[in-house]
Amino acid sequence: MQLRKKLVGYYCLVWLVFSTLPLEMFAQSFELVPDFATQSKLTNTIGVAVADYDGDGDLDIFAVAAAVFNPTDSMTWSRLLRNDGIAGFTDVTLESQLINWQAVTRDGNFGSKLGASWGDYDNDGYPDLFIANYGLDELWHNEGDGTFKNVTVSAKVTGCLFCYSTNGLWWDYDQDGDLDLYVSDWLKANRFYRNDGGGQFTDISVESGLNDRRHSFSSLPIDLNKDGLQDLYVINDNGPNNFYWNNGNGQFEEATAEVGLENLGNGMGVAICDYQNDGNFDIYSTNIHEFVPNPFFVNQGNQVFTDQAEAIGIEDTGWGWGTRFFDADHDLDEDLYVVNGFFSPIAEGDGNRFFNNQNGRFIEMAKELGLNSTAIGMGLTVFDYDLDGDLDMLVGNRNAKLDLYQNKTVATNTPTNWLQIQLQGTKSNRFGVGATVKIICDTIPYYRHYSGANVFGQSIQPIHYGLSLHQKVDEIQVNWPSGLVEIFQEQTANQRITLVEGTGQEIESDLVLSTSNIPTFSLTLFPNPFVDQLMIETHSEKRKVLDFLLFDILGKMVFKQKMTIPIGSSVPTPIEVPKKINVGLYFYQIKGEGIAHSGKIYKASGLRMKF
Repeated sequence: MQLRKKLVGYYCLVWLVFSTLPLEMFAQSFELVPDFATQSKLTNTIGVAVADYDGDGDLDIFAVAAAVFNPTDSMTWSRLLRNDGIAGFTDVTLESQLINWQAVTRDGNFGSKLGASWGDYDNDGYPDLFIANYGLDELWHNEGDGTFKNVTVSAKVTGCLFCYSTNGLWWDYDQDGDLDLYVSDWLKANRFYRNDGGGQFTDISVESGLNDRRHSFSSLPIDLNKDGLQDLYVINDNGPNNFYWNNGNGQFEEATAEVGLENLGNGMGVAICDYQNDGNFDIYSTNIHEFVPNPFFVNQGNQVFTDQAEAIGIEDTGWGWGTRFFDADHDLDEDLYVVNGFFSPIAEGDGNRFFNNQNGRFIEMAKELGLNSTAIGMGLTVFDYDLDGDLDMLVGNRNAKLDLYQNKTVATNTPTNWLQIQLQGTKSNRFGVGATVKIICDTIPYYRHYSGANVFGQSIQPIHYGLSLHQKVDEIQVNWPSGLVEIFQEQTANQRITLVEGTGQEIESDLVLSTSNIPTFSLTLFPNPFVDQLMIETHSEKRKVLDFLLFDILGKMVFKQKMTIPIGSSVPTPIEVPKKINVGLYFYQIKGEGIAHSGKIYKASGLRMKF
């Protein structure tokens, strides 16, 4: 937490006293929930997301099984896990009917599943579920009786047979009170569906200008210029991220360089926070560090960002995927957790990372807290599963069981206070997705942005504040997605409250790539996509013998070949990939004699494909 420069006198004194309290008073403690691995069963998971699908007050889990769906193999079924409180989680996948038994079993990676996004698109109070697939997507309507109905075709959000959807984002771009759907796609152009009500969507990808074609993994809505309209930041792999202004007329304008959000790395995950506690939200994106470090774009308050990741110490998280800012220790600032990995075993030191925010300095302490798992982590969500007032962490691993970490902050720290705020829109969408919330404690404001968006998932849950020693919140201000701004008066700490739009005091709004880190060696791999043959062009100051390895999306090695690299510039070396290897996304690794180079590549069919 950083004290705003405008605070002087008494407020400075309060801060100095608070900052001298021993760190042990707010120490974190995490434990793996021992029974959860047995209850969840899955051992190959990508996306994870939470919502209270049955309205019983606690948060339930949907976990995406990475493998191609097979009706006869339950380990390929994505799972709905109902939260039963102290009894743990119960697998209700079958009784909820969240299995498409008519799905066609396919060979290879085609038909694999990646992301799951909860969003109440018809505002009936029951979260619905969008599933992003390699192939046709799925939209499941929550019937309100514990079951779901597949409405993909009637809603017209199927995508396409050769689409490679990675994630869905629910957001209200046009302020009409219902959630629209933006689908990130790694292979084809991204798709944008306007919610027309009545369960119907219209594809406005082209006319809106949001048909990004840069291998997208995730996206984040943010009202950067505070005009009440949600702009969009799209996180792209193998190319620059893109930021789009919302012009308010159904069209968006690309302005990435203008606002300083350029990231030329392998963008995957995304997270948002208010690092400087100034009401201007900052953005963090995960990359593959060996190519380009992670950027942390700090909002300067003038619609321009600057990358401060290296200065703060959060630029390196290995092969970063899911990431989330949250106040883990209830000291009023937000900490950071990042899961990472592709190759197994992960190199020493490249496990998941936890950065504790200590007065604006991020200290990496995953190992000390037992959070440095070296499983191949991809999906991440942070939520209060046990309703004890602190935030727990759920990690989707591609080569291991799901990890659920129980946060013991409330149990071990005395005193520690908190507040959770559930939003209920009336003019806005039902769960207030897209809102910003400000609380005031002893005259100091603290801000949160609410969308629930991450890579491979989107969740619906209360907004969480750690309150440290504060016994109450003096005031809560909600900027609703509809444009309404309301103040809700004093609330005591250590409770979950629901704020209903239209019941507060309305106020005036103030809105107006590097290929190698070894200088004596360079490498280029092409073409991408390829059909049967890859070419590797190198320059080396000495002869090298290297291994080329190819892995499928599940992490299984499907091809290996030795290569001899001559001295100097070489004629491109061909690699003949066996024709039996299926069409799809693959990860490659080139290693040996001090070289460690890796990346993503797509194998296409022999037919001409449009990208």
